[in-house]
Amino acid sequence: MKLSNKTLSKLIKGACYFEIKDGYLSSYRFSKAQIEHISQNKCDKDWLTYALMSGPQRIEFKTNSTIVSFDYKSSKPHVNNTIDLYINNVLYSLYHINDILKGRVEFSLPQGQKKLSIYMPCESTVQIKNFTIDGNYKSVKATGEKVLIIGDSITQGAGPNVASLAYANGLVRELGYDILAQGIGGYRYEPNDIMKIDGFEPDKIIVALGTNWYDDSSYDYELNVSEFYKKLTSVFPNIPILAITPIWRGDIDNWERFIWCINKIKDTCAKYECTRLVDGFTLVPNVEECFSDRAHPNSFGSLMYSNNLIKTIKKLKF
Repeated sequence: MKLSNKTLSKLIKGACYFEIKDGYLSSYRFSKAQIEHISQNKCDKDWLTYALMSGPQRIEFKTNSTIVSFDYKSSKPHVNNTIDLYINNVLYSLYHINDILKGRVEFSLPQGQKKLSIYMPCESTVQIKNFTIDGNYKSVKATGEKVLIIGDSITQGAGPNVASLAYANGLVRELGYDILAQGIGGYRYEPNDIMKIDGFEPDKIIVALGTNWYDDSSYDYELNVSEFYKKLTSVFPNIPILAITPIWRGDIDNWERFIWCINKIKDTCAKYECTRLVDGFTLVPNVEECFSDRAHPNSFGSLMYSNNLIKTIKKLKF
């Protein structure tokens, strides 16, 4: 049975805007209005490219099917260009896109009813069509809280070589969150980008920013952090916020400046009763072996990030 793109869009989690072109379905983590706004931002030409990448998204449904397949088109691949199949929240199979930018994915499945979660690559833009199964299907309703994550490349999923290990995906599996992970490679505190999101009203917000532009004298770090949280609490009043300070980096030349920036985040967040603070240095072990490039957690580091953040969320009762 081939599912229509309209039906398939209802099974995709982690997206809020969809387009169909040449028979292919594109799903985005940003609304149409947000994408148009980012496209007009002259600060970094790559932000739009990263915003359009699939990032932490998954196709999820229950089925008794013994096979699932679909055609895909992918933009130029980055590091973690895998499509990951989970059965009942356990990793079952991987498909490596690598340099095959157009092809067909096919997974063989065990007998019986099960929940399938198919995670999309975090660092490429993937479009799909002709999604086919040989059994029934039933959508999985999101029962957890809606959580908006605003972040940079780490939130987008850069670093691990398996896409489903991005820390945002770990929060979904362990806490049941209905997550919209709006991470953009190279992103920073940009108060003017904050707006309501068509199709997604968060119950909670996680902010994981601050590692980019920390040493750029042309960027007023303190002012932008202050204005960011002022705007965020205005657009999303009375919404609980979890603010994560930057995680450890192995490529820092000016530690004094980096720590100064982290302290400015802490000082700003202390002004808002709705905001809880998490020390990013406690989430990923401060050793280079946990990083793919001295800045982004690798698969192990990302798993540690997710597990430690989950423990912290439970401890804070966030």
